[in-house]
This record gives sequence, C-alpha cells and structure tokens, in this order.
Amino acid sequence: MAKSNGANGSNGQTVGENGGVFICLYGPSKAGKTVASAAAGSTGVFVGAPSGLMSAKRFLGIEKLNILPARTVPDAIEAIEKAVNKGGVPSIVIDDFSLIVETTINEYEGTKGRAGMWSALTRDVLAARDVARAATAQGSIVIFNCHEQPPRTSSGKFVRGGPALPGQLPEKFSGMVDVIGRAMYEPTAAPWKYQLCFRPQPDYVSGDRLSVFPGMAPMNIAEGLRAAGYSIAYPKGLEWIEDAAQKISEKILEGGIASWREVISAAAQSLEGKREVPHIRWALQDGLHRATISHYREVEALQAFSAPSEEEALFV
Repeated sequence: MAKSNGANGSNGQTVGENGGVFICLYGPSKAGKTVASAAAGSTGVFVGAPSGLMSAKRFLGIEKLNILPARTVPDAIEAIEKAVNKGGVPSIVIDDFSLIVETTINEYEGTKGRAGMWSALTRDVLAARDVARAATAQGSIVIFNCHEQPPRTSSGKFVRGGPALPGQLPEKFSGMVDVIGRAMYEPTAAPWKYQLCFRPQPDYVSGDRLSVFPGMAPMNIAEGLRAAGYSIAYPKGLEWIEDAAQKISEKILEGGIASWREVISAAAQSLEGKREVPHIRWALQDGLHRATISHYREVEALQAFSAPSEEEALFV
C-alpha cells in the first residue's frame, strides 16, 4: 500500500515508491488488536481461522472479508505467498499468529519428536517472517497479531517480553519488523482503555524504525498509517467514512482535543438513522483517533525531551 500525497493519506495509489510496512502487534486477548487490524486491512487479505474474525466483522459492520484459512505456520506461509504471487494486494493480516504457532507445535510434536519439532518450528516461523518482508517489497502492508508473553530467560539468555512465540523467536522475528506495538491498558484513556505503545521499552519489544506512529497511540492502525501518508482505503460502499472522519477530526482540533466528547456527540446525532450503526461507530472512531494522533504528534515534536503533563498522558 502506497504512501500518498494527500493530506491524510487517503487519496493515494495502491502501490508506492516507499513500499509497504511490516507491522507486529501483541498484547492480551480482547484488547482490540483484531478489530484494529481488520479496519486497516479491510480491502486486503486475512490469513488465519475465519471464526477469529467474527468479532471484527460485527464491530465494523463488514459482511465479507477475503480470508485465506490457515491452521499451521506452513499454511500461513502458503497463504502469504499466494497473496504475494497474485500481486497488488494492499494488505495482509495474519491473525492470530501465536495460536497458529501453538497449533503447529502440537502437530509437530506428534510427527517430528521434540528435537525435530523445535528446529522445524524455528525454520517455519522465520520463513513466515521472510515471506512477509517480501510482501512489503511489493507495497503491501503486512500485520501480524500475537498474544503477549512476559520477559523470561531461554537457554540462559534474557528474552524481552513481546509476541508469544517460543524460545528466542520473539527477538529473532521482531528483528525484521518495521513497526512493533504493544497493546497496553491505560485506565485514564477514553473511550477505549487500550493504547498501542511504540516507544522503546527496556523489558518489552517495541519500536518504529519508520516513524509511522507516535510513541503512544490509540488502538487504530489505519489512522496511524494515514497520518504517516499511507493510503488506507475503506471498503466499497463505505467511502463516505473518509469525509465524515476528516470533518470530525477538523472539528475536534479546531475546538481543542478536550472538545472531543461534544464533537463526537454532535456527529453521532447527525448520522443517526442515515447510516448503519457499526459504520457510524467506525466513522466516529476514525475521526476521533485522527485528531488524537495529530495532536500527540505535535505534542511529541514540541516536548520530546520534557516530562509529559497530565493532559498529554491521556490518550484517547
């Protein structure tokens, strides 16, 4: 998916000179990773268990997603390669990669023995990483969703907390990722309590070598990418969300970030009865998060070396 010359990245082509982005998200279950990835990749390909995307389809009001079923890591590799060979795929979302790896371990233990299982699993996980990287070279945005595991020691080596993968794979896998974000609970955030942390942490893997996202961001991959200039399309028939979200964002920034509740309430009332409820929610969410990301990008630029104020620590 291309970088766009548009103001918010919504009017660009499908494949651009800057190529795609390799993203990994990890965090606890029910944090919103799948919905955030589905919103960012709604016009692309999904790799994983079809049942795992039901919540995202309901939340976003999307009837159909292009799903390539995958139970094991080799299945996922085959699906990614299929998408890459097809060409012109704007995005590929692999959800949930931790569960796919877990299923692969169970199968390999029965067919390869424990020693053979670990070598085969390591080979396959790194192969999945490499085909994902190949997809970004064609302009696709690739997102791997994983569960979280805490810091630990593996074979005498310290392994930072990160994607729930066995052994030292969290570090090896993450080394080739452009952007890795950790879903973190923030009780002061509103209206959704989970944020994505992209700033470096001593005991957990996180970072953004492309400077796509602010250090802390709302649970909205699509809006982070749009703010960085990438073109993220809405599904056919929902293109109106772009204009609605942009107007909401402009209103919030015009009145100050603290005005978001009033702006969202007014926008919800104006859309009520005219659009489906899930699509209204999508428009409100993207408008709010677009304004939030814009606001905190400015905050980070102006106060990069100072301690955040109480207001600046509150991410919507």
